[in-house]
Amino acid sequence: MRVAIVVYDGVLGSECEAFSSILGLADHAEVMMVGARSGWYAGPGGRQHVDLRFDDVDTVDIAVVPGGLGCERAADDPALREFLRRMEGSAHYTVASSTGSVLLASAGLLRGGSAATHWLAGDLLRRYGSEVDERRLVATGNVITCEGRISAVEAAFALVDRLDGAAAATRIRATLLERGQPLLRPDPWWRPAAGRFRDLVGRPERSAGTGRKRSADEPPVTPLSVMVELVDNDELARQLRRSPRRRR
Repeated sequence: MRVAIVVYDGVLGSECEAFSSILGLADHAEVMMVGARSGWYAGPGGRQHVDLRFDDVDTVDIAVVPGGLGCERAADDPALREFLRRMEGSAHYTVASSTGSVLLASAGLLRGGSAATHWLAGDLLRRYGSEVDERRLVATGNVITCEGRISAVEAAFALVDRLDGAAAATRIRATLLERGQPLLRPDPWWRPAAGRFRDLVGRPERSAGTGRKRSADEPPVTPLSVMVELVDNDELARQLRRSPRRRR
C-alpha cells in the first residue's frame, strides 16, 4: 500500500507526523514524502525531507495533503495541482487535514462540494468554489477531510479502519501510546493578517527541549501519544461507516 504525503513550504510538521506515524504502522504500508523538489522543506513543527518528486510517482493507494501556513502559495502551484489530479485516478482514498482541503479544492478534487478545514481557511476554500463543513471530520465517498490537529489523527485512524479493520487501528493506537513519542517542535500559531495567513516559512525553528522561553501566544507542544489518546475510535468508526463510499 503506497501512501504519498504531499509536502510543500510551510507544511505542518504535526500533521505530517500524525499521518506518517499511524499509516506507517499499517499492514504492508509504504509511506513516501512527495514534493515539487527533493530535499528539505521548512514548516512549523519541524522540517520535512522529500525523496520523491511529483514526477517520480506514477500511482498511489492513498494521497495525503496536510495543512500548512504555506497553503495559499501551494494552491497556486500548477505542479502540485497536476499531481493531485493525476493521483486521483489511482488513489483509493484522498485525505486532507486543515488547510490541505484548500489544495484539494484548488485542484478541482472537491468538485464544488463542502469540506472540513481550519476555521481560518473558509475564504480560501470558497475562492476555489467549495464551502466549509463545520464538522471535525467529513467523509464523502473516498475523500476524507478534517479540521486538523487531533482530527488529523482521527482521519489517519479512519483510513486504517477502512483498509485493515478495527483490530489494526487498535494495534497501532496501542503501539503509539506505548512509545509516547513527542512532537519535538511546537505547533504553529495561526493569525489572520490582512485577511491572509501569516507566512512563517523560513522562520527559525528550535526544538521544545532547547530551553528557550515560549512566547505568550505560542501553544504548548502536544505529544502525538496524547493526541492519539484523545481520539474516540469507536465513535469515529460508527460515523465513517454511515458515510457512503464511492465505488471504483
